[in-house]
Amino acid sequence: MGKYTITSGQNLYDAALYIYGSIEGITDLLVNNPWLSMSTSLHPGIELIYTDDYLIDADVAAYYRQRGISPANGERNVYFKESSYLRIAQFHLPAQASCAGFSVSGSGIMEIDWGDNTPLQRLALSSTPERQNHFFDNKVRDNRVVRLYGDFKLRQADFTALNPSSVYFLHPVSAEEVALRGCDAPLDFLPLIEGMYWLDLTKVKAASLQPLVKCRDLMHLDLSGVDILRETLDEWLIALVGEHYSRRSCEVLLTEYPSDDYREPPRNETQDYIIASGMEAIWLLTHEPSWNEGGAWRFDICGRIYTYEEND
Repeated sequence: MGKYTITSGQNLYDAALYIYGSIEGITDLLVNNPWLSMSTSLHPGIELIYTDDYLIDADVAAYYRQRGISPANGERNVYFKESSYLRIAQFHLPAQASCAGFSVSGSGIMEIDWGDNTPLQRLALSSTPERQNHFFDNKVRDNRVVRLYGDFKLRQADFTALNPSSVYFLHPVSAEEVALRGCDAPLDFLPLIEGMYWLDLTKVKAASLQPLVKCRDLMHLDLSGVDILRETLDEWLIALVGEHYSRRSCEVLLTEYPSDDYREPPRNETQDYIIASGMEAIWLLTHEPSWNEGGAWRFDICGRIYTYEEND
């Protein structure tokens, strides 16, 4: 077992950050020091026992040791804030971000940890979208993490002004309309949003659109101005055809054409379609009657409309 001596101005989170490279190491400190609790006042000279060779973020721990830095934030709570609610989502923001915000409506309670020294912000959601703006009161070396806790259902959520570099949903959440315009974050979090029928991804930069395949409730999808490869667009459209079952028909807005021509794809010897391009996939989506019974698929590509018509 190792021993760590508290220095002037340090709290429990500072000690965990130095020893383990992350405040999550507090758990190990509490286990190895039975007298210790989250409310214990620490003063210089107190020794804490910790598990040797147990690192959570080795890079952070090495950074402090190599530079002789001992984190000392006193009673400030930049590192950790405790909520009685589940952590639902977290957004990683660039370290240089000076402010952030988002707009939400719905029902239930949301608590926001802005990732700085301010306390948790409690928000009672209503049917009217409410804008949350926040200016950070400290600087960080690595990404800033904004966390959402609560028990809520979202009617509308516009996370555009957060401008996150990555987004994580830790539990499924209900949201009908979502906007995240112009960001570079991977879209892997989207399948955890339940009941989403409207999605605005205008001008996003994405390496893959495959997470959208799992969003079966979508009825409106805006991909105008997205920064993606044509092959990426084709792969997503072909995957939509491959997983067409239990899916609502959708209106899709594009400002870039998928590859090839809008035409019926060839068939193999068993009369199955062989889809080789994005426009062939769109042709199938807009020509299969059973996929258009509850409403027609509609693609608006550079102002030109491709949709289902009964006499096709």
